[in-house]
Amino acid sequence: MKFKQIKDLNASAVGFGCWAIGGTWNNVTDDESVRAIRAAIDAGINFFDVAPVYGKGHAETVLGKALQHEKRHEVIIATKCGLPWSQDERKKRVRI
Repeated sequence: MKFKQIKDLNASAVGFGCWAIGGTWNNVTDDESVRAIRAAIDAGINFFDVAPVYGKGHAETVLGKALQHEKRHEVIIATKCGLPWSQDERKKRVRI
């Protein structure tokens, strides 16, 4: 695996995008997603891209589950913000 130095971080040149594990856009189970994340780590990937809007937080939950027994200090997680939704109405997104 090739790595890129980003300030004090040494990130894998290939990252794992977590959009699809949000569960909204595919028929992949959470267990399959966890296995994919762990396989990525085994292949040397340490950079994960996730956001709260991916499945309204579901992708973050699945990533957390997958990393539960991993060496968290060796993994880099990039996230984004700006598309919050009402906690009372999780279906409603509010653009800010």
